[in-house]
Amino acid sequence: MSKIYDENGNVQKEFSASIVLDSRKTEWKSMWIAIFLQFVVGVQISVYYMSMWPYLQSLDKSADVDFLGWIVAACNIGSTISNPIYGYWNQKTMSVKWPTIAGFLIAAVAQTWYALLSLFSNAKWYMLAARIMTGLGVGNLAALRVYSATASTPKDRMKAISYGTGGYVLGISFGPVLSAFFTPIGETGHKLIGISINMFTVVAFLMTIVCLAAAVIVLIFFKESYVGIVEEDDDTQKDVVIPKFDITAALVCIYLFMIVNIIATNIEVMSTPLTTVLYDWKDSQSILYNGIALCCSCVVSVALNLILGSTRLGRLDKRYQMLAGIGFFLLYQVFMYPWGFYSGPLHYLPEGSTTQTAGGCDDSYKWCSYTTRVPLFVYLFCFIVFFGIAFPFVESPSAALYSEVLGPRKQGIMQGLFSFGGSLAPVIGSLTSTALFQATGYRYVMVYQAGILLVGAALIMLFYKRLVPLKLIKKT
Repeated sequence: MSKIYDENGNVQKEFSASIVLDSRKTEWKSMWIAIFLQFVVGVQISVYYMSMWPYLQSLDKSADVDFLGWIVAACNIGSTISNPIYGYWNQKTMSVKWPTIAGFLIAAVAQTWYALLSLFSNAKWYMLAARIMTGLGVGNLAALRVYSATASTPKDRMKAISYGTGGYVLGISFGPVLSAFFTPIGETGHKLIGISINMFTVVAFLMTIVCLAAAVIVLIFFKESYVGIVEEDDDTQKDVVIPKFDITAALVCIYLFMIVNIIATNIEVMSTPLTTVLYDWKDSQSILYNGIALCCSCVVSVALNLILGSTRLGRLDKRYQMLAGIGFFLLYQVFMYPWGFYSGPLHYLPEGSTTQTAGGCDDSYKWCSYTTRVPLFVYLFCFIVFFGIAFPFVESPSAALYSEVLGPRKQGIMQGLFSFGGSLAPVIGSLTSTALFQATGYRYVMVYQAGILLVGAALIMLFYKRLVPLKLIKKT
């Protein structure tokens, strides 16, 4: 490698990885496949978030909101277990193809299981197991993230990760919309060879087909290329040293990614029971209307991810981008807090009714008698606009900065840990939020979320100078 000089003509000992790697080309055909597969993973994770509660109630009357929290967490528990495994698999074999195929095959089995829950007694436990298995499958997201980070050159990195994140966010957002699309089939549906065909099971069978199709696409069309790595045995780069990365900076990026996933899960899990008590919507209405709102928010998020990946906006300092995103998240918490000047209190379910036929608070929700109602316009505006803007400005920059902090090396294990954090976060979020909601309402859910966001902003400012891309070193 030739010498590198600074603007004053002095030889540089430290330099950006882009100087070495930007002469290479990103394999965009396979990258687009990886982006699409991240969309598929997002759909697999979120498709039942809004419909899970009414499906659970129709299968097993003994299940309560606390158990719903465990079922929501189950998929992420499975992902938490499998993310490091897929990352380690990639690190040792430098393969994305086979971990990805294996994950989709596992998810296909799990989705079929979810569709057949009506065949089992104590269905809530089988639903829990099916969602854990789904998580074990879609943990292959770790391998796909590795590909976005290591199969792109530094100049393409933000684009690859923003588009991949956009695909995943689109999938997370599109899943509940897809579920809402099948609501006209109804909760009862029909029986076919003893198997229930209704608004819940049709979606699960469709997800099985999608997983199998994804595995076939990877097998036939996916080509692996790692142009973002400086290989130790590359004779042309033998005078380049990749130093150790800053573990503190990496942990800050993981935390920022975790809080995004906590809030995303809380929104999607809590939206159905929240709007049931706020606006007296029955289950099918909550699923449909929240699905529409989520679709609109998704359009905003995906558009911003595309802008971040293809315009000069994406080249702004990633630390500024993340602080801006946290600011929009905090605006949501402020407007969604049940202030005393909002109208109230909330209504209780009519006597003898359930949320399948009417909306309102369950008798056990004592907090409804003194909790105010956020205006519907405010709820929809916050959901669509604030969240639509906030997610791209935290999720994409944190993922891109994380890969830059690690440097142009194999990232399988570390990306597995990054995805591990992203999967562990919803477990924490869904369990704490459903417990808080059931015991105290949504007031302290907002306080809790604001608290973790403020910690994230403080970490960015405290470690501001360390949240920078890793520099390569020229051997002397």
